[in-house]
Formats: sequence, structure tokens, C-alpha cells
Amino acid sequence: MQRLQLAEGAPEGLEVWRLSLDLNAPVADEDDRLLSRAEWQRAQRLRRHADVVRAVATRAALRRLLSAHTGIAPEKLVFTQNAYGKPALENAGGPAFNVSHSGHVALIALAPGGAVGVDIERCRSEAELAPLQGLVLSPSEQLDHALPFMERWVVKEAVLKALGLGIADHLRALSITSSLGPPDTYHLEHSLPVSSPLQAWPLPAPSGYAAALGYAKSYVKSNVQNERYSTNF
Repeated sequence: MQRLQLAEGAPEGLEVWRLSLDLNAPVADEDDRLLSRAEWQRAQRLRRHADVVRAVATRAALRRLLSAHTGIAPEKLVFTQNAYGKPALENAGGPAFNVSHSGHVALIALAPGGAVGVDIERCRSEAELAPLQGLVLSPSEQLDHALPFMERWVVKEAVLKALGLGIADHLRALSITSSLGPPDTYHLEHSLPVSSPLQAWPLPAPSGYAAALGYAKSYVKSNVQNERYSTNF
């Protein structure tokens, strides 16, 4: 597990860790035994062995990192969910967190306060992505080709995962452009039901992947109903 170096403007205390996964290996016993019964059952419902390895290894790594921050044994940590399904530690004193995985790579983000989100995706061809542009890009983004589609996509996912909002319903409400201010950051414009400044930064990713980190120091969510938070296991 490798801790990533974040952009210079990222707030102090934010952490992002990257795991390289061997998807052909058996599930590690030392990972398996850290999971709760519900987590284990959820992993076993996955049909592909690679998905099981990815889910178990990422959850076990998350538990180890949270244990280091809280002093609670990793297997004894208890998770809860808010009204929108976003997971958090039952102990309010622990850090905020978010996970994402794609292919053989997983990311885990931690924040001492506020809300954090992370996303990594394996890049696809422009031809494959073309039908998605109208579903993902805002009207202004469809006229601005300064950033690759995949780069915008991971930023949107990271920010919306941080906020715990239903991702599919809000992708086009968030516009991403390159920042004219600090380097290695993004300029965000949105009509999201939140009242806090939002920040996002690119993350270093292996060749063929795109990744981003989203953060809100504090925010108040408007009355949004019938949404489901979307995240990796």
C-alpha cells in the first residue's frame, strides 16, 4: 500500500492510499478475517473471483488504515450509513473516508474532518465514451474540450461521492474546468444542493487510468429525497 503525494493546495490532513491488487491470487486469509459477517457475505455474492479479491482486499486495507487513526482493532470497527447510504464510522471521532477501485488498482481517501471522495477509472476509447457524454457533461462542458472526458468523469464522481449525493442524478449539475489559480486543481461550478465550497484535485494514477480527489471542508445538504449514494464496496 502506497501513500500518494497530493497537490500542493490540498488541505493538511488529507490522505490517499493506493493498493495494487493481484486479482488472480486467492483471497488472503489475513484480509478475510478482518471483515464483518455482513461484509463477507456481500463479497461472496460477487460472481467473479477478481471482484471478490478486489472487494475484500480494499475493505481490509480500509479497516487497517482506520484502525491506525482510531486505535481500535481493525476487526472491531463498526460502520454505519447516513440516510443516503454513505458509509461512515459509527465512532464519530474517526476520520471521514471513501474508497474506489477499478481494474487492479484501489484508492482509499481519509480526511480528519469534512467530506472526502475519491474515484479511479480505467480509461476507455473515445468511441466507447461518446454515447455517455450527453449523460455526464453539463451543457457548458459539451462546448469546452480543454479536458479529456475521463478526467472530468472521475472529478465529478469524486466530488459527488464526497457529498453522498446520488451520482447519476447530479453529474450534469457539476461543471469541471482547469483552474486559472493554483496548479494541479480544478475549477468547479455547480447547482448542487450544498452550501460549502467544493475542491478537487487530480491524483497520480497508473498508465491507462484516471483518478481524482474531491473534498468539502463542511457543508449543509439541502432537502434531497429518493437518492442513493453510489460507491465501491
